[in-house]
Amino acid sequence: MHRHTTRLASLTALLLILAACSTGTQSSASPSTPMASDAGTFAWGEPAEAGEADRVIEIAMSDQLRFEPASVEVRVGETVTFRVTNAGAIPHDFTLGDEETQEEHEGEMVAGGMAGMGHGEPNTATLDPGEDADLTWRFTQAGSIRYGCHLTGHYAAGMVGTITIVAS
Repeated sequence: MHRHTTRLASLTALLLILAACSTGTQSSASPSTPMASDAGTFAWGEPAEAGEADRVIEIAMSDQLRFEPASVEVRVGETVTFRVTNAGAIPHDFTLGDEETQEEHEGEMVAGGMAGMGHGEPNTATLDPGEDADLTWRFTQAGSIRYGCHLTGHYAAGMVGTITIVAS
């Protein structure tokens, strides 16, 4: 009987973990959302190939819940590779997006924790301590967007940077 109870408890735990991992992992950048066009690009830009980059901008994430630099400037039509490094001892995420995108991602994180992180989104990277990642982006519209970390409490504590996209 004890062995049966242990197996049942293990199976239940496994099912709960699988359910949690599957919650909120659907792409939020579908053509029906305002932040994405029918081509699957965002209103302010689109993913690009690293080989197309005009330059590399290095951004460090810290456990002081800050990005360095806190702001960058790019031009409309420019393709930039963001080389993001987690210089801290805890995980961080890097999400490119306008205010709506940032709010949506923050809501996913609050609702689903790690399962709501939107892994697989072209504008997001989650990094463990010491890791780095490259996101290459072509900017298509002038304006201002942000990069933010949406691990619990980080964005609210000010872990956000600004990208100013200027007309060429």
